[in-house]
Amino acid sequence: MPKSSAKTSGFSIAALLRIARREGWRFGLGVLALGGTTALGLAIPWSLARAVDALHRRAPDALSVTGQSVLFIVTFASLQAAFRTTSRILIFNAARDVEYNVRTTLFAHLLKLPQSFYQRHPTGDLMSRMTNDVTAVRMLFGAGVLNFANTLIVYVATVVLMVNLSGRLTAVALIPLPIVITLAQLSSRRIYHASRELQDEMGRLSTHLQEDLAGITTLRAYGLEALRSEKFEAKNQAYLRRSLQLVRTRGILGPLFAITGGIGTLIVLWMGGHEVLGGRMTVGQLVAFNAYLAYLAWPTLALGWVLSLWQRGLAGWSRIAAVLETPAEAQPETASIPARQPILEARNLKIEREGRTVIHDVSFRLAPGETLAIVGGTGGGKSTLCDAILRLCEVGHGQLFLDNVDVREQKLSDLRRICAYAPQDAFLFSATIDENIAFGSRREDPSAGARNARLRAAQTAGLSRDLKEFPAGIDTVVGERGITLSGGQRQRVALARALAADGQLLILDDALSSVDAETEREILLNLIPIMKNRSTIIVSHRVAAVAHADEILVLEGGRVVARGKHADLSMVDGPYARLYREQLGESNAARAAGEVA
Repeated sequence: MPKSSAKTSGFSIAALLRIARREGWRFGLGVLALGGTTALGLAIPWSLARAVDALHRRAPDALSVTGQSVLFIVTFASLQAAFRTTSRILIFNAARDVEYNVRTTLFAHLLKLPQSFYQRHPTGDLMSRMTNDVTAVRMLFGAGVLNFANTLIVYVATVVLMVNLSGRLTAVALIPLPIVITLAQLSSRRIYHASRELQDEMGRLSTHLQEDLAGITTLRAYGLEALRSEKFEAKNQAYLRRSLQLVRTRGILGPLFAITGGIGTLIVLWMGGHEVLGGRMTVGQLVAFNAYLAYLAWPTLALGWVLSLWQRGLAGWSRIAAVLETPAEAQPETASIPARQPILEARNLKIEREGRTVIHDVSFRLAPGETLAIVGGTGGGKSTLCDAILRLCEVGHGQLFLDNVDVREQKLSDLRRICAYAPQDAFLFSATIDENIAFGSRREDPSAGARNARLRAAQTAGLSRDLKEFPAGIDTVVGERGITLSGGQRQRVALARALAADGQLLILDDALSSVDAETEREILLNLIPIMKNRSTIIVSHRVAAVAHADEILVLEGGRVVARGKHADLSMVDGPYARLYREQLGESNAARAAGEVA
């Protein structure tokens, strides 16, 4: 196996071999078929030598021997084609399954990684690893394994036969071999680094493309087409430079290997002629020897290409392994959350992100059926607090509890199962509205009862009028990221998804910020009977949405600067009272304007 300068840990290589071992039997049979291909191919020069020697000696049975040789050659060539086809089917299909297993393993691991990982790694780069790098691994195990095994088998078998014909001539013919090995070792390191840089550049190019296509509406709205086109061209040029660097590094190997192989052929012709004239070889043996030497030509010429496949595959695997070696979210198994509604409690909760404290000593207690409201200005830490409850960001020991059990000791799957979450930035999948709502129940259920439950959730979320206007109602496809819906409609679909989850803890993170005040009031009225049966956390910048809460926390700079009920907070001068007066003034002004109109 070609050596690599890859800085890939032993664990990474072992993990790759474990994945490939599942297809070991097919690789093994494929290599055996390659052995049969080589054996049949090497039998052809032997038959040719018999015919040449018989004709050269003008033997009485020369024509008969020649006829037999022709028959043998045709038979061997036909069987060789069958064995070659079999070897490729076995090895290439096994490589496809390795590709499938690597991609499946990678995606499964990506689903387990913490939120902080995705804040550090752009989507485009991860997509490049899932596609280009996985394909490079498949080429390593497909054409790479096939050609490496073929080269090894051909060299060993052919050299043995050449030595059997003439050890002296074989030693002379293999004089260029150390040069070939030295060139392969020197180029291997350069090919690996060039491949790794090329694949990193592809990741950056994919990220740029993904961002531009996802933000095409904003890009057009600000007339940024020309600017973004220039930036894409610059990144494309960088990718082209990396590609050409790899091509130049790889391209020079073919001619060098051809030259060294050609030198060996010239030496054999010169020395072989002397061997025949000296009576140490027959003409047929020299023909066979040259045929064997020619048989080594393709593996030698293809060595540069094989090295490139291996190095690109190892470079791709090193990028995949970097993801697989990233620790998944901790999955404690010590405690399970009870089926009844638990008490949620924060005790001096502190959250840090990127070395900066964003939540400072926040404490609260939320009993079953109660509602906790969180208000505050932008950047106050409201969404971070919701992320902490869902453990989308890490919390310290002894800070967050469910029924007096530290959440770090409870199963993440159980924690998130009891939560129903509607974020401000509502993400919808490219599917129907019904399918997007169904994600909340964490399973696909086509039954009439489940569909009716999703329709009720949509109605509670204030989507009834919208569904009547959509061409296919709840079965309308919303497009990528819900692009065909307005911001308010996307938020209401996300709210319906949370309601369909039927979790014991409902978290609404400014989930109605894009909805007009009248629709918000309608939705809040719909939610009152539902919230009586659940513990609820409402984050909002509108006082009307939180006025009914059992307790209101006012956050500023990640700290609780005030807490209490609406009636108490609105009477005490502070940020909440000021927010209440501002919104009360806006409401009165709007009402007055309506009366004048």
